[in-house]
Amino acid sequence: MITIKDIARAVGVAPSTVARALADHPHVHENTKARIREKAARLGYVAHAPARAMRGGHSGLIGLMIPDIRNDFYSTAAQAIAEACAASGLQVVLSITNDDVARERDQLRGLVSARCAGVIVVPTAAPNRESLALLQQIPHVQFIRRSRAIRAPWFGIDDAAATRIAAAHLLHLGHRRIAYVGGDLALSTGADRFRSFEQTLKSHRVAVPRGLCAHGPGDAGSGANATRAVLAANPRPTALVLAGSRLTVGALDAVRELGLDVPRELSVVGFN
Repeated sequence: MITIKDIARAVGVAPSTVARALADHPHVHENTKARIREKAARLGYVAHAPARAMRGGHSGLIGLMIPDIRNDFYSTAAQAIAEACAASGLQVVLSITNDDVARERDQLRGLVSARCAGVIVVPTAAPNRESLALLQQIPHVQFIRRSRAIRAPWFGIDDAAATRIAAAHLLHLGHRRIAYVGGDLALSTGADRFRSFEQTLKSHRVAVPRGLCAHGPGDAGSGANATRAVLAANPRPTALVLAGSRLTVGALDAVRELGLDVPRELSVVGFN
């Protein structure tokens, strides 16, 4: 492994000068910095992250905490976030929580211990006290989901608008018996989407059929089971809103199993 001492010998300067040059210290002449950086690149030098963290306060890593990489929304988002971080000289460290509170805490411990520059977190429904304390030690933002316990900026999609557009489209088509399959109401995404669904139907003077609304995990299996349940109602709903991409995949599998024709017998709108 190439070290700072190797670069110093190759350039003919002191190791301390190399260290300051690689840290872009203002007291090192620009020509000297250029020579040192060129030699470091040629020799294949890679900075030691823990040592850099000790000197500069963080490791140049950004933690990205998501519940499930199998969800195509999160995998696509992770790709975009990684590219944006790379453009700023940062590297993304991916943490999968599986929506487990203890795992969320353990992942945060590791990210704080690694002196990450910051964390982008999709929070669980109820982060525990230790997780909240750990977050106070590191810059962080919330992504997609909002937790009232985490007092931090948020960025994501407008869940209410997305559901409103989906429900309004079906109402415009003339549907009045519309079923809904969505995520856990303990999560901000699940609650916001369902609230918007209710409000949209009520604004069109359409009753919200409680027996046709299902909530639960956002995986395909749950989507299939919930869809079978709401479609077993008599009379059967004529349309279905699916508030999640994997829920939609499972729902369409269930619809095919039941032999229903989409859109002739059932209109379906899914989004993530």
